[in-house]
Amino acid sequence: MIKVTIRRVLLIISLLLLFWPFKLYACSRVAWNTEQGVFAARSMDWGHSFEDILYINPRGMKMIGEDGHNPAKWTSKYGSVVQSIIPYARQYGFSNNDGATDGINEKGLTAHILYLGATGYAKPNNTPGVSYMRWLRFILDNHATVADAVIGMKNIRISPVKIGGEVLGAHMAIEDPSGDSAIFEIIDGKLVVHHGKKFSVMTNDPPYGWQLQNLPFYQGFGGLKSVPGGIDGADRFVRLSYYQHNLPKPANDIQAVAYLLSAIRTVAVPFGAPYSRPNQEEGPEEPATYPTWWLSVIDLKRRIYYFNWVKNPNIVWVDLHGIDFSKGTGKRVADPKNPQLVGDITKVFQPLKK
Repeated sequence: MIKVTIRRVLLIISLLLLFWPFKLYACSRVAWNTEQGVFAARSMDWGHSFEDILYINPRGMKMIGEDGHNPAKWTSKYGSVVQSIIPYARQYGFSNNDGATDGINEKGLTAHILYLGATGYAKPNNTPGVSYMRWLRFILDNHATVADAVIGMKNIRISPVKIGGEVLGAHMAIEDPSGDSAIFEIIDGKLVVHHGKKFSVMTNDPPYGWQLQNLPFYQGFGGLKSVPGGIDGADRFVRLSYYQHNLPKPANDIQAVAYLLSAIRTVAVPFGAPYSRPNQEEGPEEPATYPTWWLSVIDLKRRIYYFNWVKNPNIVWVDLHGIDFSKGTGKRVADPKNPQLVGDITKVFQPLKK
């Protein structure tokens, strides 16, 4: 009877995945608490390059959350280093304060925005709005810890905005140097928060609660199913959880970065790799492909942001201790896609031309 029940549940899960209606845009994130500190890694997978760049944001920047009727407004308390998709988004009217999807602030709080097709944004109301294109800036500009950010999220509404004629669904993972972690999703217009150190892996659809229910069916988490090798969000969630759980104890911070980079590479998607289920909107003859364009690893304790543009053989990094975040120092930019760059690029950043 128990075996039959388990089989039925697995069948239902398989059918839900088979007919999941959302586009399979992808990304993965993992956080890892060790004796050497807290480390976080993520991948950026998409159907095309965003020509990503890196920004330094100083303190004292005046920000507005959206172009709607009731935008949130703030002045940045903390400086940050972020990755941005603005080279792509600029053609659709977005500014240099838009488009950050990954980064760390000077207090060691980190944030990562990934795609979530199941997102259902709330309609405009009396709560101040922040578009998902400025969501990461709101978190890093205003908060020092995960606990602070969880409170801060109660005072804003994440709003939709079109990019390239399409509103993208998004969810966010954050961590801080204490090892605390949180996942934010907007489902049916309501904020859903998973808060605690155990929420250390995030991929894409289905929503996070479903992913947690699915995990115990796999080996290493109480189940019998083998670790999957596919590239959809559910398979990557299980695989990344498995490898993160089995990472060896690092002897130092460099080894920790290397170990976590090896884990995030297990969910990197090669160029040309088709998803197992075609994107229904593209038709049955055109399977969707969303390769990995870049990987990042962040050392929260030491405030070092590592970045690898996958078409380059080099890894670059930014040391936040070498940055002047004072008000008035201005926004600065560096291009991590430059194949001539390698190693510490903290001093490579140049003032952003207006």
